[in-house]
Amino acid sequence: MEQQIGFCSGADGSRIAYATVGDGPALVMPAHWLSNVQQGWQFPEIRCFYEELARHHTLVRYDQRGTGLSDRSRTDFTLESELRDLETVIDRLKLKRLALFGFSIGGPIAVAYIARHPRRVSHLILYNTFARGKAMGSEELHAALISLIRAHWGISSKTFADMFYPGASPTLTDHYAEFQRECATQEMAAQLLDLIFNADIEHLLTGIRAPTLVLHRQQDRATPFRMGRELASLIPNAHFVPLEGNIHFPWAGDSASVLRNIAEFLGDPVTDIQAADAAQPVAKQTYHDVFISFAFPDKDAAGKIYAYFKSNGIDPFWCEELEAGQDYPELLGEAIRTSKSFLLVVSDSTDNSDSVRKETTIAHNNKKPIIPVRIKEILPKKLEYLIASSLFFDAFPQPLEQHLPKLASGIKKIIGSKADKNKTKQ
Repeated sequence: MEQQIGFCSGADGSRIAYATVGDGPALVMPAHWLSNVQQGWQFPEIRCFYEELARHHTLVRYDQRGTGLSDRSRTDFTLESELRDLETVIDRLKLKRLALFGFSIGGPIAVAYIARHPRRVSHLILYNTFARGKAMGSEELHAALISLIRAHWGISSKTFADMFYPGASPTLTDHYAEFQRECATQEMAAQLLDLIFNADIEHLLTGIRAPTLVLHRQQDRATPFRMGRELASLIPNAHFVPLEGNIHFPWAGDSASVLRNIAEFLGDPVTDIQAADAAQPVAKQTYHDVFISFAFPDKDAAGKIYAYFKSNGIDPFWCEELEAGQDYPELLGEAIRTSKSFLLVVSDSTDNSDSVRKETTIAHNNKKPIIPVRIKEILPKKLEYLIASSLFFDAFPQPLEQHLPKLASGIKKIIGSKADKNKTKQ
């Protein structure tokens, strides 16, 4: 599936970016903490999650004003302003009947919408969200978090990455921290966090009449489990489903349980991915054709390479295949050691990435074929010793897609040669 990105204007003339994918009854996701509808689509786990939701629906997402592709300037930080933006997107797409899927601050926005437009909402889905932002913690804690963002966006973005992805690898933590910083400025992030802490829709909950599903992970650090339970208790006839796990985002961890419960609630067929048993963790295969190493700013390019390989008979690996709670340094090292080759995405960001340097060192020490793929005309200096004997593949000028067939062909020759050598040794 490919998403379509469009823009509409809010009441004050500001631009709101939205994305649609799929076909069928509308399923609308109100805005959540710091998004970018274009960059987020490049994360394989996020894209897979959204594609599953879009199998039987037209899925609609958008970026909050102040973040992502929407206008970055903003002065009104109220739940009412968030509601107006949701109304603007829905009206732009001329949706007369829709289901709402709200998580994080998207939950209160969804509740505010259904309170104002009760006849337009067929189903309400609330995941890891809340009724009263102030109940998340003390005023001192809220003030400290907002002050930390204003004092140092680098440190605070990592703090939030740890909160949303507890136990994640340093690579994933760094990637998500940088993603947050690219989505919004530190002052915008501080203002939007303050909006979350001040959101309160408790007085609207008893008036909800639409079928409602409340999902909440029991160890979620960002939004405590008690808040999901409280939310469900205040909505008439709400169906509450406690979920295992501690990751805040629905697309990470046991996303199959989230998808399965949503599909059953909406009356959609349950797919194989959605039917995966969350209680029976499956050991991940660590033997791959190629390990893809990249710096975070190159994630878009790496995602395109990953997707092309995946659909053309090559089994690739990158760090997002690991889940929170696993021993990342050990498993990443094992994935590199057991992969047939090592692909290094080379740009002006590569030299400055500690994770790329560590991964390349492991590949070099284990005598893996290293394939530096240049997406920009640059030679990495800090990695020069590690890749001195490697043959560069130039994947520029843009678009990158025109170079992928040749790259895939080269990778197949390398892994084929590697397999032949192994057979000879046997």
